[in-house]
Amino acid sequence: MKKSQRLQLIIDLKENQEKKCLEALGAEQLKKQQKAEQLNNLQSYHQDYVDKNALQLAKGLPVLRLLEFNAFLEKMDKAIEGEEQALDRIEQQVNVLRDRWEKAHLHTKNIQKIQLKAKSVEQKDQDKKEQLEMDERASRRRGSGTDDAY
Repeated sequence: MKKSQRLQLIIDLKENQEKKCLEALGAEQLKKQQKAEQLNNLQSYHQDYVDKNALQLAKGLPVLRLLEFNAFLEKMDKAIEGEEQALDRIEQQVNVLRDRWEKAHLHTKNIQKIQLKAKSVEQKDQDKKEQLEMDERASRRRGSGTDDAY
């Protein structure tokens, strides 16, 4: 088996690994997009809740109602903070997966370049071999006195 053929087996494996890295990256990016949307919705809900209750707050609320309002806002703030942290972790994972894919892609491309060089060398060797065979046949014809020219 020629070197270029052996390298093709490696390239196929590396391309498969690269594809898996890319799929993982795509899945994580989708997860990031969904988490960002969730966070945005939660932040919008928080703001809407504050806006809807602003008039009542301005007029004054009974203490119990005010305590409930503040407790609910505190829970929402903690939920928003948790979602922001989760989004940060997902973004970090996206960066890790992107780096992993880029390295896999670069490695595949480097092996493809090596294979291309190997093919070039193999072709040159084949051309030399064919030229030597043609020269050998030509010298045998001349040596035996037969000529192909009619």
